[in-house]
Amino acid sequence: MKDRIELWHDSEVLGGIDLLRAECRTCRYDAHAHDAFVIAAFRAGAQKYSIAGARGVTSPGTVMIIPPGEVHTGERAARDGGWIYSALYPSAAALDRLSSELFTAPHGGLDLGTTFLIEDEALAQTLLSAVDVAARSAEAMRRQEAIGRALALLVRRHGRSTRPLAPRRLVPAPIQRGIDYIMGNLDRRLAIAEVAIQVGLSEFHVMRLFKARTGMTVHQYVVHRRLEAARAALARGIPPAEAAARYGFYDQSHFTGHFRRAFGTTPRRYADACR
Repeated sequence: MKDRIELWHDSEVLGGIDLLRAECRTCRYDAHAHDAFVIAAFRAGAQKYSIAGARGVTSPGTVMIIPPGEVHTGERAARDGGWIYSALYPSAAALDRLSSELFTAPHGGLDLGTTFLIEDEALAQTLLSAVDVAARSAEAMRRQEAIGRALALLVRRHGRSTRPLAPRRLVPAPIQRGIDYIMGNLDRRLAIAEVAIQVGLSEFHVMRLFKARTGMTVHQYVVHRRLEAARAALARGIPPAEAAARYGFYDQSHFTGHFRRAFGTTPRRYADACR
């Protein structure tokens, strides 16, 4: 049986959110990260995952929470198996806004803990149902209510208010300069040597620090940032060919290959499904 993956952007929910429904039989997600949270609920089967170096296996009725920027992978847990799941990708700002309305105490920020996998069948079913509604309903209000209720249940059951705001994990200044340089040059080919010049360190030192601080190689990080930028452009209505050229992919097939490996679908299918 083939993989069936639906990934789309809904601009009318929470200021814009990506949503996914998937039946994975053979797909394998290479190491990547997202700018938003990943909130995934598992309906059937088992996925073997690695998140920020932590490894485990999902089961039906579990919920996975991956904070923005955490590098993760996913593949089938059994050779002849697969897994069925749905996922929501809310921004940290959207979840903070939601939690500020739910917590009555002075609110500094939302803390969803450090456990990537939660056993909560009721929450999993609510999340799965919400994504199903979002996939088939043409009424924006109904989609907004379904997603809002599901995420509110997540926050009430597993979130807590922090005060003051939890400190952000700071990236050392040299690597931050490299990241800033990459972000400003996504439209062209980059070499580690030029990133190293911006950072003021040797190429070897840059490669070692990048892996230690971001969880990705320099090349993986560049591809990740290009894919995130291109995906946002597709959601705004930019044609796939233009998005590929704008963000440094050599040609359409190169772009499509990377997009499929990261997100399980093609740029065209994603663009066509966006609302």
